[in-house]
Amino acid sequence: MPSAIDQELVAAIERAFAGHAGEDGVIDLPELQRALGLRSEYLARRVLALFDANGDGVVSRDEFVAQVKKIVTGTDREKLELAFRLHDHDGDGTLDRTEITRMIAMSLAESDIAERVTQTPEHLARVLMGAVDVNRDGRVTFDELARVIAQKPQLLRAMTHNEAIWIAPNEDLMLLADERASGRRVPRRTTFAEHGVAPKVAVGLFFAINAAIFVASMVHGGAFTAEHPLMEAGRASGRCLDFCGALVLVPMMRRLGTWVRSTWLGGVLPVDDAIDFHKIVGHTLFGWSVVHTAAFVLAFRVGHAPGAIGWLLATSRGLTGAILLGVFAVMWFFSLSFIRRTRRFELFAATHLLWVVWFGLAIAHGPSFLLFAGVPLLGFLVEQALRLARRAPACAVVSSTPKRSGVTRLEIARPKGFTFEPGDYAFLKIPAVARTEWHPFTISSAPERDNLTFHVRSLGNWTSELARRVQAQPDAPGLVAYVDGPYGSPSAHIFEARYAVLIGAGIGVTPFASVLESIVLSGRGGPRAKKLERVHFFWLNRDQVSFEWFSALLTELERLDKSLLLDVHLCMTGARSGATTLGLELARSLMHSAGRSDIVTGLRTHTHTGPPDWEGMLGAIRKEHQGHRVEVFFCGPPGLAKILRPICERLAMPFREERF
Repeated sequence: MPSAIDQELVAAIERAFAGHAGEDGVIDLPELQRALGLRSEYLARRVLALFDANGDGVVSRDEFVAQVKKIVTGTDREKLELAFRLHDHDGDGTLDRTEITRMIAMSLAESDIAERVTQTPEHLARVLMGAVDVNRDGRVTFDELARVIAQKPQLLRAMTHNEAIWIAPNEDLMLLADERASGRRVPRRTTFAEHGVAPKVAVGLFFAINAAIFVASMVHGGAFTAEHPLMEAGRASGRCLDFCGALVLVPMMRRLGTWVRSTWLGGVLPVDDAIDFHKIVGHTLFGWSVVHTAAFVLAFRVGHAPGAIGWLLATSRGLTGAILLGVFAVMWFFSLSFIRRTRRFELFAATHLLWVVWFGLAIAHGPSFLLFAGVPLLGFLVEQALRLARRAPACAVVSSTPKRSGVTRLEIARPKGFTFEPGDYAFLKIPAVARTEWHPFTISSAPERDNLTFHVRSLGNWTSELARRVQAQPDAPGLVAYVDGPYGSPSAHIFEARYAVLIGAGIGVTPFASVLESIVLSGRGGPRAKKLERVHFFWLNRDQVSFEWFSALLTELERLDKSLLLDVHLCMTGARSGATTLGLELARSLMHSAGRSDIVTGLRTHTHTGPPDWEGMLGAIRKEHQGHRVEVFFCGPPGLAKILRPICERLAMPFREERF
């Protein structure tokens, strides 16, 4: 009888097959090519031939399950045989230089990797043949290939991992394979990371206090014995509104948060999750507003004639309440993510300024609200006054450079007295783009540099207009910017760690660029990095051109890091990686071992292709520092954070996420 893990594995593979197969219950060539994401029909035919055991031109469920089990749980020899057969175009049992060159060229094309003058497909094939073809007969046998691959087991692991992703994109086949190999279950969530507890406690306490206020108010007002409890429900929800309204501003006090993060309270309070907490309080506040309004309107209708609702609006309480709900509905709607994270961001920014109107109306509607919200409101106003007073005067834009992949590099003259820590961010206003808008961006240069550098990715109207202007006239004379900041971020905790893992995805690398540059410039044992012993840095990009954003910095880091403090991992996630690219990956690995630059970035650091094997990579780091605390710092898309957080929790590695 198959084990429970085997049964779960087969079930996952069958679900994947159902997702790939058409209505006829089989996978044909177009369906396989689409599932693989291959441009080349020839490569898709090569893969189809491996799966199609009976040669009928399609892949049945049984053929799919059998082949996938071999890919995921088979022996190293079985996995290598799969890749070997894909490269053996004429089926004679050996690989010649023409076959290897052809597969390398197709692999580069599939991943949009531009070949370098010194690393053409022909040159890479020649390097591979030189290392594998022992008897120099111009042909590579399976045993010759197996001998070299045995010295590079990570290639087979990477191949299996990436094949598993296209086979079952929504199933963790690699985790099931590891469980099958070890014979034991890997707990999906064994422990909460240290910084995963505080936000949950804070949110739980917030909702518990809301519930307690509502229930206590209902009981105190006799709502459960009254003939009409709607009035008491309205009053109880109003007291919850007082509590939430007093709390909603606190998470947005950025200077207060920066100060708290620098004290011992930063290790206790969930300061890093302030924006998420603000959203939760805001949604709850809107919910109580609806309940509060509905309860009083229904209570009024119970005691009055159907047409008397106009009398309610004639009262000051009724009128201010109706306007309050309308203003809040506008603010709430335009703060939703589908507005905020698109080119309509300006609608969110403009409508959120209505908070001034909301608080004014709230105090007019219920003067007792000032007793709850008075101190937070005063604190927020003081902070806003400090921001206005401390904003730097107009600073010259020293250089503005358009980068490919929609990123603009700005170098701004550093304002007098402007001091910041690595990873901090600031708000920028560029009147030439928009006269009144401020937008937050991470400072990507180190504090040791004379100027401030920002890398701005085009997302909304403001950033797109900036990119358009810079592309039309790079380094335009007379361009000025205003800087408001700096403000602290979770990156500040990096310097408190002994072993740290930094994961930046796309433009999310900017806080870590500042941190890494500062560490290397100040040196091991410097004022900031005196505690750090090892930093593992991961930077993910979908394509080759995106690495140009910080290629100069990475080159400098490689040159300056004499003490080997940094362990750099570059990952090109949009690249094809699997059995079809084993020849290319082996050639690249051989080039790296020989000290040659990487074909993707031109750096000495080897670039991983395809989605990273986080379980394997982070697990190896955890094993390297066994017995020591290893902290993970992440800046990137929320979807990747959802993947990383549970893995870090399983490995007992505290996880911090950068948010704006």
